[in-house]
Amino acid sequence: MTVDELSRRLIPGLIRRRALILWSTAGIAAISTFFSALLYADLRSGLEELLPETAPSVVAIRTVTPRLHSTARLSIDLEGSDPDAMERFADDLASRLRALPPALVESVEYRSDEQDRFLDQFGPLYLDPVDLRSLRDQFRAQVAKANPLAVDLDDQPAQQPAVDLAAALEARRPAVHFRNGYFQTPEGKLLVLQVWPPESSTGLGPNRQLLAAVQRQIDALQPSSYDPQLHIGFSGEVAELVEQQAALASDLASSTVVVLLLVLAALWLYYRRWGAIAAVVGSLAAGCSVTFGLAWFLVGHLNANTAFLGSIVVGNGINVGIIFVARYLERRREGTAVDEALQQAWSATLASTFVAAFGAGLAYLSLAATDFRGFSQFGVVGALGMALCWLSAYLVLPPLLSAIESRWPIEARHGSGQLFAALARFSAARPAAWLICGAMLLTFSAAAVASYRGDVLESDMARIGAKKSLTNGALFWAGKANEVFQSSRTPIVLESEAPDQLERTLAALDGRRRILGSSDPLREVISLGTLVPRGQEEKIALVGEIRSLLSDAAIARLPPELRERARAFRSGPPVRPVTFADLPSSLRRAISERDGTAGRIALIYPRKVGRLDLEELDEIKELVRGSIDEAGARVQALNTLLLISDIDDVIVRDAPRATLLALSLVCALVMLVMRRLRASATVMAALLTGVAILVGTAAAARVRMNFLNFVVLPITFGIGVDYAVNIVQRYRQSGSLEKVLRETGSAVALCSLTTVIGYASLMVADSQALAGFGLLAALGEVTCLFTALFVLPAWLARSEQRQAAAVEPALEVDLGS
Repeated sequence: MTVDELSRRLIPGLIRRRALILWSTAGIAAISTFFSALLYADLRSGLEELLPETAPSVVAIRTVTPRLHSTARLSIDLEGSDPDAMERFADDLASRLRALPPALVESVEYRSDEQDRFLDQFGPLYLDPVDLRSLRDQFRAQVAKANPLAVDLDDQPAQQPAVDLAAALEARRPAVHFRNGYFQTPEGKLLVLQVWPPESSTGLGPNRQLLAAVQRQIDALQPSSYDPQLHIGFSGEVAELVEQQAALASDLASSTVVVLLLVLAALWLYYRRWGAIAAVVGSLAAGCSVTFGLAWFLVGHLNANTAFLGSIVVGNGINVGIIFVARYLERRREGTAVDEALQQAWSATLASTFVAAFGAGLAYLSLAATDFRGFSQFGVVGALGMALCWLSAYLVLPPLLSAIESRWPIEARHGSGQLFAALARFSAARPAAWLICGAMLLTFSAAAVASYRGDVLESDMARIGAKKSLTNGALFWAGKANEVFQSSRTPIVLESEAPDQLERTLAALDGRRRILGSSDPLREVISLGTLVPRGQEEKIALVGEIRSLLSDAAIARLPPELRERARAFRSGPPVRPVTFADLPSSLRRAISERDGTAGRIALIYPRKVGRLDLEELDEIKELVRGSIDEAGARVQALNTLLLISDIDDVIVRDAPRATLLALSLVCALVMLVMRRLRASATVMAALLTGVAILVGTAAAARVRMNFLNFVVLPITFGIGVDYAVNIVQRYRQSGSLEKVLRETGSAVALCSLTTVIGYASLMVADSQALAGFGLLAALGEVTCLFTALFVLPAWLARSEQRQAAAVEPALEVDLGS
């Protein structure tokens, strides 16, 4: 059965039963809208939602996190002009926060008192025995010479021991730069309180609840009454998660409003008939509602990548309806009756829109072949949307247009194709001009790609995060907090099944760090073994000997800056072995599990303060996981840094595969539907030209790939083929380039415009990654449209001229004979 025969059998039935079909469609759409609302109510912005469940970092989050005390904190960052007032405010706020329910707050830290007292008593036990012995021997030798300060006979200044006494006296004291024991900069302008919930949560609810409770306590204290210049911000994992979720919801709302308004405006400018617009929008609404209703059953939630598929599906899915209604109105302008016009539009556009919609669908579906859930779910929902919008157009538009025409006839006046008719005449007259232009753009693209230098992947996380977070949000205040602590506060957590496995891993890690030397990216590693050190009895004896050597005369000859600390060291409390129970509560909490088990957790702190780029993340990941593999231990590593690095590894592995698969599927579909090698080759050549110009432009702008914009190439293959297919298919049917561009060219331009609107709506997003994706995808649409409307018609016109030139000599020969 041919397509024409199918339309003549199907369309009359759809028209006769239009009431049943339209009411059924409305009912299905209403039910689907309910489930779509459930889908959009479950937005998940966590990075772990993008990776496969089998990724090591995700497995660690799922299995280790429930056993640990919270590794996510809420940092309350104060900035003001009155240091004393800020300290009073911190005292009052801490008192209020500690009174909150234990289900919200487990601990509040904002002073170093406990750590200071601990180090006063046990600090020397954290020195290396070799250093203690060296220090003892040097003082002993000086005392034996009756010259404890090693003053030479020529009255030269005393030489300090080889082991710095200051290091012995301060012994790992981290809070020497804090003001008055608060987590505060020395000048007092910045102060930080750290709030720890009882357990980590990647869900929005518990984190938003904590943040809201803290904000209420802050408001109740009226901060301006303490210091009119006092500003308060939030950072840390809790604040970042809540901020990301809020930004995701805000970006989603703004992009949805933008795409709906601009698409409606474009439809009005093109059709200027409310009946035609209502038909297109009605079939699109049915397809989109069913798409996202089914997505709730298939996926169940939206992540940072799939949240904006609504705008994309609207912008792409509407193209089928636009092409169908444009062909229908063309037939109506020719005087064809409604039913016959519907049959002819249905059969004439079926093949080209099938290639366009299912080409886009296959390109989306190619992403489902990746392990990256952010793309596989994106691909499944996107492919489903293309298929259902196409199906909705060909089942709903005939009865819907018939119903509209029966009550509100659509005026079949001429469309706005004069510009495209002029374009056709220009292409026919000077095809070489557009072909040369296309060749120049291809040359430019090749040169841009060849001259590209640097990393292909974006390594600076600041360039893909939310802009507001950098200017006044969590990342901004995190920078303020870093000024206070001057060290990384986000450790990589190692958790083992048994203490001996952790010890083997840490030994392997220590060996690798020694090899790296000064290029070691880690600052320190904390575990039960480092906090309750070995060989304490020997160290206690050595400390006692050193104290006995620090006589008043010896101390009097020390440099002035060391004398007070030397006296404090000598008169300090008796040193006894440190136990787990002696550790400050913050450290006990950090290295023990929620059930009280200790000895299976280690904390690894990066050396660099602030954001790490991808190269630094990869170096740390290889160091940590390489040590685990070397030890052959069952140890898991947990940290957001590892999630980011794992995401980039998946992109590097899956991006080429998804891109090649999308191209292969689109090529096969074009061959299947066009059924002519030359026509298929023409379509693919136009598509590849547009994609090549896109790649060249991106290379010239030094665009780097990230976890979102890598999908631009696969989906551009699927969506960009739409325009070339419609032009070539229509040209094969009519043979008139001017008619093709006047009628189909304007519809193709509108299709591209709605798709560009769908992508461009993402450019208003606060997320730089999302805005960049929208810009790059919109650029892909523009380059493919340029090729379809300018270069492709010029090529077709040039082919016509060659055929005509070949026919003329043959006619002359015939006449001459």
